[in-house]
Amino acid sequence: MKVKNIKSFIDFYRYMGISTCISSIPRSVKNEKQLKNSKKKELNINEKLVKNKKNSLEVLKKEIKSCECGLKDIATNFVFSDGKQDSNVMVIGEAPGAEEDKIGKPFVGQAGKLLDKMLLFIGLDRKTNFYITNLVFWRPPGNRTPNRQEIEICLPFTKKHIEIIKPKLLILLGNVASQSILKTKEGINIIRDKDNFYEDELSKMKIPVKATFHPAYLLRNPYEKKKMWDDLLKINAYISKNNLI
Repeated sequence: MKVKNIKSFIDFYRYMGISTCISSIPRSVKNEKQLKNSKKKELNINEKLVKNKKNSLEVLKKEIKSCECGLKDIATNFVFSDGKQDSNVMVIGEAPGAEEDKIGKPFVGQAGKLLDKMLLFIGLDRKTNFYITNLVFWRPPGNRTPNRQEIEICLPFTKKHIEIIKPKLLILLGNVASQSILKTKEGINIIRDKDNFYEDELSKMKIPVKATFHPAYLLRNPYEKKKMWDDLLKINAYISKNNLI
C-alpha cells in the first residue's frame, strides 16, 4: 500500500471514530500518565512514612523524658538527636558533653565539629544524609562515662530509636556505644576490624554496623587519626557499594 493510501486509510478510521491505537490512550501518553501516577503514589507513601516516623519519635521522646534515669535531674537539657530522620545512615555516640547539654543537640562541641569534618570527607552531612544521636540522652556530671545503670535504663530506648529510624547502616562511636549495642566486651580496636551486625529479635532487624573511635578520644589521642581515616574509607566503600546516599 502506498504512503498516500495508508494516510487516507488512517484518516478514514479516525473519521469513523475508530482509534488508531491498540489502547484507547496512545501508549506514550499512557506511559507518561502511569509514570506520573507512580511518582505521585511514591511521594504520598514517602510523606506518610516521614510523618509516621516523626510522630513515633515524638512519642519516644515523651517516654524517655518520663524514665527513671537520675541524670535528667542534674543535666541542663535533654539531648535527643540531630540530622535527617529519613536517612539510611544512623550515627550513635556515648553521651552528651558540656556544649551538647547547653544547646540540647548531640555532637555540637569540639568533638562534634571534628566528627562533622571527618564525615564530610566521605560525603556525609547531617543536614542532608545522616542522623545522629547518643546512647544516653543526658550529660553525666563532669563528662564522666555513663555507668551501667544509666546505660541499662537508656539502652531499650536507643533500640526503639533504631527501630523507628530503620537505618541501613549504623556507625557506632567509641567503646561504650559499640559494646552496649553489639552486646560485647571487646574493645573498639577489635570491634572496628570486624564485620558486625546489630540484631534485634523483637523487631526482626539485622543492620550492618561500622564501629570506630569516638571523636573525643581522637582529640586526646591525635595519633589515632590514621586508624580513623582507614575506618572512614571502609565506611565510604560500603556506602558507595550499597548506594546508601
